[in-house]
Amino acid sequence: MSSDSLPLGPTHLEHAHFQALATGAGDEQSIAALWRSERSWRLIVLRALLDSCATRSDASGPLAPVSEAWELLVRAYDAAPGITEDILARPQVGSWAAHTLRRLRNDRPDPVPLWLDVGYLHALAAASAVRAGVSFELDIPARHRTAVLPTVGAASVPPNVEVVRVRAGGGQAELETGTRTVRCRPGDRDWHEPIVIEVRADGADLRVELLDRDLYRDLRGPSPPHPLSESEITDWRADLARAWALLVREQPGPAQAISGIVRTLTPVPRRERFRPLSASGTEAFGGILLSQPDGPLQLAVTLVHESQHQKLGALSHLLTLCEADDRLRYYAPWRDDPRPLPGLLQGAYAFAGITQFWRVHRQQAPPGERAATDFEFTLWRRQALGVLRVLATSGRLTGHGQRFVDTLHAELNACQDDDVPAAERDAAHATALDHHAMWRGHNIQLNPADHDALAAAWQQGAPPADALLAVGAAKVRAEPPVGLLDARAILRRHLLFDPDAFNRLGATPDEVGERVAGATAADLALVAGDVERARAGYLGELTRDPLSVHGWVGLGLAQVDQPADPATRALLRRPELVLAVVQGLRSRGSATVAPDPLALAGWVGAGLRDRQLDSADPAGWPAI
Repeated sequence: MSSDSLPLGPTHLEHAHFQALATGAGDEQSIAALWRSERSWRLIVLRALLDSCATRSDASGPLAPVSEAWELLVRAYDAAPGITEDILARPQVGSWAAHTLRRLRNDRPDPVPLWLDVGYLHALAAASAVRAGVSFELDIPARHRTAVLPTVGAASVPPNVEVVRVRAGGGQAELETGTRTVRCRPGDRDWHEPIVIEVRADGADLRVELLDRDLYRDLRGPSPPHPLSESEITDWRADLARAWALLVREQPGPAQAISGIVRTLTPVPRRERFRPLSASGTEAFGGILLSQPDGPLQLAVTLVHESQHQKLGALSHLLTLCEADDRLRYYAPWRDDPRPLPGLLQGAYAFAGITQFWRVHRQQAPPGERAATDFEFTLWRRQALGVLRVLATSGRLTGHGQRFVDTLHAELNACQDDDVPAAERDAAHATALDHHAMWRGHNIQLNPADHDALAAAWQQGAPPADALLAVGAAKVRAEPPVGLLDARAILRRHLLFDPDAFNRLGATPDEVGERVAGATAADLALVAGDVERARAGYLGELTRDPLSVHGWVGLGLAQVDQPADPATRALLRRPELVLAVVQGLRSRGSATVAPDPLALAGWVGAGLRDRQLDSADPAGWPAI
């Protein structure tokens, strides 16, 4: 037997499918084409893994040779092709194959023996054979007191057991753990069935497996099991049922794509409210890692978001859409860190889908949620369109990439005429300015010589224009520390989605940071509309810490209704220049580096010319 026993499929994409994906959609035919392509990609990686194992004496360790595991997999395929195809298509198989192939090729020191990773192939073969009804005996690895047969189940094993024998025959399967035999059936105390959730709404089905024990379920790398409790599983079932009903009722196109793509969910613990964690990976098509949601609406948005990433990730295996240059980074309004161009494209595609979600949902939302949904739609329409314009003019898109971005931009631009109430439009505008200014202050780095020159000009009372024109090119930090740039946006969501929760936060303003990380009492006042109290709070913050990006930008937001004011211009458009003056004053030994923050910001703003503001966001910053 050879790997050729599992033939490759077509690896091309028809123009109609490309066009459908470029609009942000994805019909049944285009999703099926992506699955065919991903199948071929997966088999190519498996073949490369087999070839690499053949040259490594440590590939199988105490397990049977890799060739024997592959032969069992092929036997299972011959007996039941659909079963083996289903198992090999699982997202965690892609994560495992890519992780293990990197280990085989890089040969870097690793405390985990290689065979423990390679041995997942043995587990895949055993799982396929069990489900196909093939009789066999084969050892598989156990790690973290768990032995997994993907899609079949998992067994709890004693500590320090690394090898488990799987036996199957006569429709029965069992695992010999060294101290007892675990039978692969309900009722055995050490056997854990897969957690499968099936939901239906208006004839449309969604079937997913919750992964809580598989070592390769986490896109970030091999992870120990984290078994879900019965109450957690119950919550996931309820949230998925309600989220699915919402999607099928309001968003039939995205729902169809989600149903066609998503096969597994990897739950992680609940995060702070309005700050969910979710991720997809190009190596794990069909799998989503996500935190327990705040509720069905958030889960529906996450499924739309991640299905967009899934589609673009699969497309990127077929077509090169942009030229990557790891030396350049870009502003992404949904991230705290500067992003490389491929990451920017991924985000734009995902948030274009989110914009379309809110565009539809705001028409269906109950009256009490309309303001919140108007805010979300307006914010992400603005942010996604802005990034698409950067991508379109970056000069780093391929021909396919240019057509893709132009099509998506045209599709999203159709939303521009959708009317939004002034209050929500203004709130979205302020939130966008907030994140952009915070990002600049947090990430952009000027030359220390420019800090000194700006500080000297300020101390001498010199006109700022000449000093600002002399400032050299900026760079950005490739891996900045956590910034919590969205604290005020999170408070805004509390206010719009749950006013009672916002009022509870306001009852103890000095403790708000314990509930919303990065937020302050001044932020609460600002979001509540108490501008004077907010301004006083930010001035106090700057007295304590003159280099607080949060305080400087907050001060600018406190007068966002005065966009022509020089201080506002500086603080919300070029805060890194204000910070550079403060840094220069500090390095020059000034005892009081910000005697009058508004005067200092006004000095910087007075020297800014319109062209300096218009060119503030170049087509990529050099990364440091």
